[in-house]
Parts: sequence; C-alpha cells; structure tokens
Amino acid sequence: MEYKSINWNRENYLQFIEKLKSLKDEKYLEFHKKLVTTNSEIIGIRSPIVKDIAKNIAKGDWRKFIAQEIKGYYEEIFIRGLIIGYIKDDKNIVKDEIERFLPLIDNWGICDGFVANLKIIKKNREYFFDYLKKLIKTEEEYKVRFVLVTFLSYYMEKEYIEEIIKLCSQVKNKSYYLKMAQAWLISILFVKFPERTLEFLKDNSLDPWVHNKGIQKIRESIRVTKEDKELVKTLKK
Repeated sequence: MEYKSINWNRENYLQFIEKLKSLKDEKYLEFHKKLVTTNSEIIGIRSPIVKDIAKNIAKGDWRKFIAQEIKGYYEEIFIRGLIIGYIKDDKNIVKDEIERFLPLIDNWGICDGFVANLKIIKKNREYFFDYLKKLIKTEEEYKVRFVLVTFLSYYMEKEYIEEIIKLCSQVKNKSYYLKMAQAWLISILFVKFPERTLEFLKDNSLDPWVHNKGIQKIRESIRVTKEDKELVKTLKK
C-alpha cells in the first residue's frame, strides 16, 4: 500500500490501524510478547514490514500522520518513532520531534529501535550532545535509557569519552532497563577504549550491580581478548 500519497485524517488513520491489525503474525506475536514488557497492545508485525511502512509514510505528509490521536498499539507507536529517523528535514525539527516522541516510550524495544534509526545524530553529534546532556538529568526511565543507548550508538569517539563516563556514573535510577543500558554502555566503552575503561572500572561510584553486569558483558564480547576478559574479572565488586 502507498502511504506517501495519503492526506491523513481521522477516518483514514483508523483504516490504517485496521490494516496494521491485518498484518498480524501470531507466531511473531507470541515471540515478541516474551521479549518486551509494555502497556501498549502488541499486534505482532515483523520489524521489516513496520520499517517499510514508516519509510513510506515519511515520504508523504508525515506531520498530519503523527498529529492523529494514538490508539495505543506497540507497532503504531514504533512507526511514529521510525518516521522521525526517516524524515529528510532540519536537525532542529528532528530534535523537536524527538522531544515529542520520548514520552510515548515505555519499553526497551521501541527505545533502542528508535535510536538505531536516528542516523541524523551521527552527522550532527555536537548539536545533539548538548541536548542529551540535559536530557540525562531527568528521572524518567526511558528518556535516560534513550540517552545512554544514543551514546553507545553514536558517540564512541575520543572527544566524548570523558563526559560520557561522568554522565554514566551520575545515573542512579535503579530500574532494570536503565541499569542494563549502563552496563551495555560500559562494555562498548571497553571495546573502543580498553585502557580508559579499565581505569574507570578500578575506581568508580557505579551501583555494584551495574559495575558487575558491565564486566559480565565485557567478558561475553567476542571483541575482547581472553587476557582482558580475565583481567576485568578480577575487578568485580
């Protein structure tokens, strides 16, 4: 179906939702429900299909699409997030849309998939870094996870490492998915900057669970040498 030519209104938006429901894959639904905890109803549509739909909508009047009231389906929300990554627009507009979208995230799946599609951040690192530094100070779980995953996805460069280590250390929220994001970030830091991350692991104010989970993820990485895996093992709290 060609979505790029639709002049979105409430009537055709509701027809769109019915179309999404018709794309349900029961096996994928059962699989996905085991992976993601969300307050939204999961229809069960495979990711390549969802991405194709979002890409098509982004070529048309995407503003009218996202202006429609949300019905509350997982894929519906994910499509809105993906559209933001696909639109060819000014970085200021994209940042505004990111801000509007973040409150809709209540699970790691949409959070991480949203980040993965925001290629514009890689091209405008400095511009978005100031925004991310402010955003990480919030107490909202998935806004902070968004920042941490964005760091490990687009900011693993020497000029950002010291600030990222500092900001990661300041996250004290005890939610599971935030702590997992911290640990994931630490493991990627080690892959990219082993010596600096080793210093950090020797002396930090991280939650012990985060510290040890970070070491576990380092030891699970195929990009870390056997010797380094043994070394970090000795630094567990």
